[in-house]
Order: sequence, then structure tokens, then C-alpha cells
Amino acid sequence: MPTDVEPTDVVSDAGTGQAPPVDRHRGMRLAVGVASVFVLAMLFQWPFGFLAAVFAGLFLQAPTPPSARAGITLVIVALVLLTAGFVVFTVLLPYPVIFLIAVAAMVVWGFSLSVAGKSPLLVVLALMEALMMPYLTTVSMDVALAMVFWFPINMALALLTAWSAFAVFPPVKRAVVAAELAAAAGPVFDPDRRLLRMTLVTLPFALVFFLVDAGAVLTLLFVAILSQQLAASTATGTRVAKGMLFANLVGGIVAILAYEVIVIATAWPVLIAITFLVCVGFGRWFESGRADAGLAGSALSTAIILLGGAMAPFSEDADVKMVDRLVQVGAALIWVLTAFVVVDRFLPEREKPADLPSWKRKRRRGRGRGSTRPELPV
Repeated sequence: MPTDVEPTDVVSDAGTGQAPPVDRHRGMRLAVGVASVFVLAMLFQWPFGFLAAVFAGLFLQAPTPPSARAGITLVIVALVLLTAGFVVFTVLLPYPVIFLIAVAAMVVWGFSLSVAGKSPLLVVLALMEALMMPYLTTVSMDVALAMVFWFPINMALALLTAWSAFAVFPPVKRAVVAAELAAAAGPVFDPDRRLLRMTLVTLPFALVFFLVDAGAVLTLLFVAILSQQLAASTATGTRVAKGMLFANLVGGIVAILAYEVIVIATAWPVLIAITFLVCVGFGRWFESGRADAGLAGSALSTAIILLGGAMAPFSEDADVKMVDRLVQVGAALIWVLTAFVVVDRFLPEREKPADLPSWKRKRRRGRGRGSTRPELPV
């Protein structure tokens, strides 16, 4: 069977005598999948094509690909969410106050999906609807409408890429089981407290961003996603922030260097060679087993976003724009880290509170006969 463990797929552990599961195909699977769909997107120049490569990278970092049912559902949900966001924010555009209230409500809803344990991709879609769609409606209706239709198409292409890459480079069965067990053993936390923490960090930044038109819209999404990661821990928050800054810095530098090489000789063989070289490099980092290997995916996403935005079409100031975006991401990171220092001081993360008394658990909503009250002692 393709998923059976082979001797070459396992690295022995000298300390325990056991063989920990290692998926040696994951680096090449990530590199080939992302590079292939990115090259096709640049070749055919369909709108927002680099997003197909970004989402393919997210799918390919998982131990297994999404099922057909989950993939189709995800595409449909993306279309529904973005369509609803386009309609709502287009209608509210003449009413700035209500517009911002709707943005805030959408952000809180997206974070509520996160604390409820929903799919991370579903959370990203909800945050995109809450942050990117309202911004695009203020910039250009045509661009916003193109996002509504082309984003689900790019996600479908990313799914096809992921399924193909997993078929060509199948995962190791034991590595899949180990990853699923590790993901299932998550910490217990207070969902209301975490929701409030993420909201307090993200909403002020988002509202100021909309009021002063403060740069690239991807910075908004970066702040929201980073807030989720830092809200989960106070002890490792600084380390996570430094890791994200390092990953974005590496991805940005690689994107700038790759773009400079490509524009020197603007030929398709050069673009293809540079793209595969970059992706293979990040893929090797991803499978290296180093302590910072988990940052490879974030660095690759940054490189793809910056390089894809600069390549369609070639522009003289693309490298300057990439540097500006890196500076904006760095500034956003400083904001998130500083905000969490303050939030941790007054509203630290805590575990889920103890169960309520039995009479509170049984009490129903309402004031009628259906509601129960604690019995008084006789």
C-alpha cells in the first residue's frame, strides 16, 4: 500500500530503540505542489492566482489532504461567505458608522469560530470576509466582485493541487496517526476569555486601518491570524512573535531576490527555475526536523504572496512595494506584541472555568415553567 511504512521512511531513535514516524515526502510534496500551481497561475494570469499557491501550501502542510466532501464544502462556504460579505458591505458603504460596526461584528464572529474549535481554514475565510472584503469594497467594486468569484476558483485549484501532490508523494501512515493524536491533545482554555483577548488586540488596529487607509490589506489578515496564535499563550507569546517576524523577513528577502533575478532575464524558463528552486529550499527546511522547521510554511507563504503580487504584471517599483509590505508587517507585529503585553497584564489567558453547579446546568432559558430553580432546604 502507498501509505505503508517503509524502512527508508523512518528514522530510528537511538535513545528508545523505537522508530518515530517521519514523513520524508512532505518537503518535496510541499515544494512541487506550490511551485506547480504558482507557475501555472503566472503563465495564465488568472485573477488572484497566487492565492491558489498560498492555499495549496496550507493544504500540503497538513499530514493528509482534505476529503472530497470537505474540499467541496470549503469551496461552497468560501463562495457563500464572500458573496454575503460583498452584498452586506456594499449596502452599508454609504453609512460609515454602521459599516465599521459590521466589520467589528464580523471579526468577533470569525474569532468565535476559532475558540469553538472550527477548521482553521474556515476561520481564515471568516476573517477574510470580515477584513478583506469590506476594504476591497471601499477601493473598487470591480476588484471586490472579482475576489468573490475568483477566490473560490483559486481554492478549488489549490485542492486539486493538494490531492495530486498527495497522490504523487503519499504520506507515511504512522506519521499521519501521530500528527492526528498530537492535534487532538489540545489544551483546555476559557473560550470567552480568549475571544475577548483576540478582539481587544485586533479590533482597534482594524478600525484605525479603515479610518486612515493604512496600507496593504494583507496586513489586517496578518494581525488577525497572529492574534489567534498569541492569544493561546502568555509564556511563549514573545517566542511566537519573534518566529513570525523571522519567517516573514526570510520570505520577504527571498521574494525580493527572486524577483530581481527574474526581471534580469524575463523568460519563462527563468521564472520556472527560480520558483522551483525557492519552493524546494523551503520544502527542505520544512522537512529538516529543526526547531524552526515549522516556520518554513509561513516563510513560503510570505514569499509567494509578495512575489505573486509583483509578477502580475511586472512593474518598476515592485521591489519597493515588497519592502513597504515587509515594513508594514513588521509594524503590525510590533502592535500585536505590544497589545498582548498590555492584555496579558489585565486579562491573562486562563483555563476553562470549573463546571457550574448542577442547578445552573439544568436551568433552561426563560422564566416560564420550563425553567428550574434550586430547591430550598426544608
